[in-house]
Amino acid sequence: CSRDIAVLHCNKSTALYNLGKWREAVFSAYQSLHWDPEYVKAYYRAGQSLIMLSDSYEAISMFHKGLVLLNASADQTLIADFVAGIFISVNDERVFPPTFPPAYDYIFSARFDALVWQVVIERLAQRGKWRSCLLLLSEKKELPTNLRVKQLSLKNLFETFELYGHGEKMQEVAELVKWLISIGAKVETIGVYLLHAVIRLCIK
Repeated sequence: CSRDIAVLHCNKSTALYNLGKWREAVFSAYQSLHWDPEYVKAYYRAGQSLIMLSDSYEAISMFHKGLVLLNASADQTLIADFVAGIFISVNDERVFPPTFPPAYDYIFSARFDALVWQVVIERLAQRGKWRSCLLLLSEKKELPTNLRVKQLSLKNLFETFELYGHGEKMQEVAELVKWLISIGAKVETIGVYLLHAVIRLCIK
């Protein structure tokens, strides 16, 4: 009975999120967790809404708690959703909130397999969260050696302004591109005229 009520509140949270009512969506997700603290989807819904409210501290906490509740036998795509949520939460942060280091340590101690990381990286790339990809680049030795990305376009990386002004150097961008290509990203996804894309990036 408690789970049924939790599901109803979580569904309400989803509907409110889709309406852009993120504060109300967070409240409904918390109501869901009040009825069933182990209902994993409510942690994800709370985290997604908190990202929209720019509350990275609490968003990471929600994603981390939900991730811990999942076990190794859980749906790998669901695990990837939570991991991606944690990285998306800090993509635009100049200073990481205190909830990030414990979540970060947990992610890399859990030894998720290549499929999880493939989905995570592809999700980050699709949303243009390249600063989070730079974080993963710094930990590439901790990632599975058989990691491959199949659905990743580099076009956005060469067009976005997001990376600049946060302290990243062009050399880091170059290293990121090389790494992504080494694990399966296609050079052709940068665009039809590769040199033009590079020139535009340098001008930016």
